[in-house]
Amino acid sequence: MVLGAHAHASWTLVQADTHATSIFETVLYQADTGQRFAVNDIVETPADGGIQIQDDAGNSVALGHDTRVLLTRDAHIALLRGWVKVLHACSTANCSALVIETARTSFMPGDESAAVIAASPPRYEDADVVFCESGTVSVLAIAGARGKPAPVQLAAHQFATRRAASPALAVTTSPDPMFVAVMPVAFRDALRPLSMPKAIHNRPVGSMRPVDYDDVSDWLESALAVRTQPGTRFTDRFRARLSDRAFRSGVEQHLRSLPEWQPLLYLPPRATPPRARSTVSLVYRSMFLHQ
Repeated sequence: MVLGAHAHASWTLVQADTHATSIFETVLYQADTGQRFAVNDIVETPADGGIQIQDDAGNSVALGHDTRVLLTRDAHIALLRGWVKVLHACSTANCSALVIETARTSFMPGDESAAVIAASPPRYEDADVVFCESGTVSVLAIAGARGKPAPVQLAAHQFATRRAASPALAVTTSPDPMFVAVMPVAFRDALRPLSMPKAIHNRPVGSMRPVDYDDVSDWLESALAVRTQPGTRFTDRFRARLSDRAFRSGVEQHLRSLPEWQPLLYLPPRATPPRARSTVSLVYRSMFLHQ
């Protein structure tokens, strides 16, 4: 399989203390240092380690343990769950703004800014949390808000929490001690850009296999905008896997939370043309009446 889209990707895996899992289109593989990801690749870390990725514009992102992200276009990252530490070190006019988006909140670090962002981390299961380490971070509610919400700008050392039960952003002047206690230990150090690996892989070097339903079930059932947005819509991306009986069965069993899949599973029957009305009986009836 030729993965041509990798040639145009901007994010590269520059450091890893564990094997990360990646999904390109509908194919799952293990990503090693030097892997250049494609647009819309899903990248996931296990429970025992993290990785660091960098793009060509000066953005650095560390993924903590048990973290799942989707790398969309223009330095936008959809965060399903887990931890990211970001450094937006590019301030040129042609630099793409780094955006981290959860199901509820959008975070945009300012120029030369660093922040720790988490979606549903331990002890914050129903919340998005952010600590602005340096510079500024613009925080915007993207769900559960009435009207057009205004962004909130955090300054250095400010900490904010947005819970599902109380969508208003709660801001404090320092991070919550509980947040510091559960944060990945490596995130306590400043995030610094690293040298690019000498060997860059535009295609996976390890074994690949088609995704099964369990590989992507959390993504399919998520409330992330990428689930239904043009360009990332999951029904378009994974519909080919419906030819696999087990994948199809998984979708069928979860249709209550996957209503957009119903038209793909049960195509409406073709409309049949109306049958011509028979005149035979009328002819015979007329014959008997005139006898």
